[in-house]
This record gives sequence, C-alpha cells and structure tokens, in this order.
Amino acid sequence: MNNRKPIREIIVIVTITTLGTFLFSYVAFMVFQDKPPTSLLAIWNRWDTTHYLDIAEIGYTSSTIGERHLLIVFFPFYPFLIRLFNLIFNDYMLSALIVSNLSYALAAFYLYKLALLDYPEETALRAVFYFSIFPTAYFLHAGYTESLFSALTIASFYYGRKERWWLAGLVGMLASATRITGIILLPALILEYLSQKDFQLKSIKKDIIWLIIIPIGFVSYLIINQITFENPLKFLEFQKGHWSKTLAFPWVGISGTWKAISGRPTAYKILVGWAEFIFGVLGYVLTLWAFFIRLRPSYIFFMIATWLTLTSTSYLLSTPRYALSVFPVFIVLSLLGKREEVNYLITFLSIMSLALFLTHFSLGRWAF
Repeated sequence: MNNRKPIREIIVIVTITTLGTFLFSYVAFMVFQDKPPTSLLAIWNRWDTTHYLDIAEIGYTSSTIGERHLLIVFFPFYPFLIRLFNLIFNDYMLSALIVSNLSYALAAFYLYKLALLDYPEETALRAVFYFSIFPTAYFLHAGYTESLFSALTIASFYYGRKERWWLAGLVGMLASATRITGIILLPALILEYLSQKDFQLKSIKKDIIWLIIIPIGFVSYLIINQITFENPLKFLEFQKGHWSKTLAFPWVGISGTWKAISGRPTAYKILVGWAEFIFGVLGYVLTLWAFFIRLRPSYIFFMIATWLTLTSTSYLLSTPRYALSVFPVFIVLSLLGKREEVNYLITFLSIMSLALFLTHFSLGRWAF
C-alpha cells in the first residue's frame, strides 16, 4: 500500500494539471475573445506546433514554397511519433497532443523514480509537483517536444542509475533525435558511469559501450539534412540566416536581452524581455546552488552543459520554455522547497506565472 500511495499522488497531479490546463485555456479564450473557440484543438495549434504537424504529414523538403525548407531546423523523432499515432487517430493535431501528454505522464513518473533514488518520497513528489506547475508547464501538454524530450532524458538517467546501460543508451539515442541537447547525455552518462565505478578504470566493463549509441539519433538528423540539402549542417545555416542565431558567449545573449528591454512596449518588456532575462539568470543561479547542495556530478554536468548550450547564442529565445527540459532544476527547487515558506513562494509564483503565460498562449500571442 505504501508504494501505491505516491503513484496515486502522481496520477492525481498529472490528471489535475492536464485537465486543468486544457480547461483554463478554453475559458481564457472565451473570456478574452468574447466568443468560444472553433475547437479546443484549434487553441493549441500555435507557433511551432504547426511546423511539427507539417513535418509529420509531409516530411522534410528543400522546397522554398511557404518557407517549408526551414522546417529542417526541427528534429525528427517527435513528428515521427505524431505520424505514427495518426495512423490510429486519423488527426495530426489530436495525435500531437496525445503524444505530448502521454510523454508528460512518463516524464513525471520517471522524475519521481529518479529523485527517489537519492531523496525521501516527499522530496521526489514535490519535484514532480514543481515540474507540473512550472510557469511554462503548458508546453508539456502542447504540440511541442518539451514533454517527450523530458521523458526520454529523465528515463535515460534513471536507467543509467539502475545500471541498465543498454536501456540508458537506447533511450538517450531517441532523445538526441528529439533535440540537439540530447547529445549532452553522452558525456553526462559517461560521468555517471565512471562515478559509479569510483573513477577506477579497472572497474569499467563492456556495458559502457551502450552509451556510444546515444549520438546515433543526432547523426540520423544530420543524414536527413544531407539527403534533403546535400549538407549535413544545413540547419545551422538556416538558424543563422533566417533567425540570426549564432554562437556567442553566454553573457552576450543575457546582456543583449537586458539592453533590449528598454524602449520596448510594456507587454514586451514583461512577457519577453524580463522573462527571458530572469529565466536565463535563474538557470545559472540554480546550477550554482546545485554545487552547494552536492547534487550528483552527472546532474550538475547536465545542468551546466545544457544551460551553456541554450544561452551561448547571440540572443536569448524561449529560455523559460527550454528550462523545462533541465530536469535537475526541479530536484534543486524541491530541496529548497523543504522550507515551508519557500514552498509557498515557489508554488504561488509558478501558478501565477503559468496562468499569465498560458492565457497569452491560448490567445495566439507569443509565449515562448
């Protein structure tokens, strides 16, 4: 019975946040548009979701009609799953939401199981709760890669911790086919493997070879680039040419975001400028705090490497959303939330921000 109780709590958290998110989006649309939406699915067919649906239905192409060639910047595994589920449900949008929400449930489950390896049940459940009410947690339910990538990343770490390296490698490979930061799992899990062996080379076994398959997912994406454009790095050209995104030191993007706040409309300052800046800095603050609380070295490495990758660009974009996929953040927040007043503060700020951002997203406005 004791083992069943936390599972029931996870089911309750997942069910309430999922149904609540969709209900809130529907009501928010009606209140602010003064009319009901054409359908619930239409509310969620926003921004990058349309691109993933396009890839799932038609695939990648070098055609410049409608700028469809730019879709190569999106990784293939998520649209592949949408296409797969569409064979059953015969609706690409519905299939995308089903994939995302099933992935969210798996991510919550694995986050609990992973945190439970080092911390009490209360801490593990609180990590799941913070993950589910994070200011941009609505992307866990939307037609985006956040929930799928989180599920694959956390599961890969979990199987690594349980020394089931073949599963860690296989799931990690799928993660690297979902998002570019998935390749960070290779050095992170090698570090985890070595730490389990007390960094003694004589203790290394053949099972470490399974981790080498992690980059295969990313390599498959490069092959798609090659087949489509005869250039395996074509996606980088589009990132630079169309979105003006280039590699830069982290302080360049953060300082640029700070400077961009001035002279902008008030709504932009709050919902774009300030949000990007605050979350960009918050990521580094929580990473630094992870050192003080002695989080596992592999988790800290994953935080550092991921956050450097996300912020080492010419300007910050979607940082609040990308923070969702840095799972150690929620373990760190959960440990901070052991203090009652901190728990209330995190919960209040998260839910209020989530409501604000979700309302904007529901109305079709930019919300990361």
